[in-house]
Amino acid sequence: MGGYDYGDGAMAVSPVPESRRLAEDIAAAQRSNDDPHLRSIEAVTGYHIHASDGEIGHVADFLVEDANWSIRYFVVDTQNWWPGKKVLIPPASAQEIDWTDNLVNLNVDRKSVKNSPAYDASTTRALSETFP
Repeated sequence: MGGYDYGDGAMAVSPVPESRRLAEDIAAAQRSNDDPHLRSIEAVTGYHIHASDGEIGHVADFLVEDANWSIRYFVVDTQNWWPGKKVLIPPASAQEIDWTDNLVNLNVDRKSVKNSPAYDASTTRALSETFP
């Protein structure tokens, strides 16, 4: 009755609406054979990047392979650590993506990120330039 369970005599409050909505979204994705972990590039843009030894920047964009739509690189903006520097990080460096906290956790340290190839928009076409 109204979100309460009287089955065994104990009153139990139904899950909070936010977690119920997430569970419903996952169930709907499974029913339609969608991947509940799949996110759009637009949704992940802006996620914070954490190297193995601390925060290092945020996802600024993606480079996508035209032939098969695979993600070739995250474009990571490290301006809070190295002014004006954007670097390319391969997706294999992503240890985990935390959808709840909007984080991409890397399996490399800050020094590796700093030494990654610089992103140069004049020699590569970012996804946002291809699809406005």
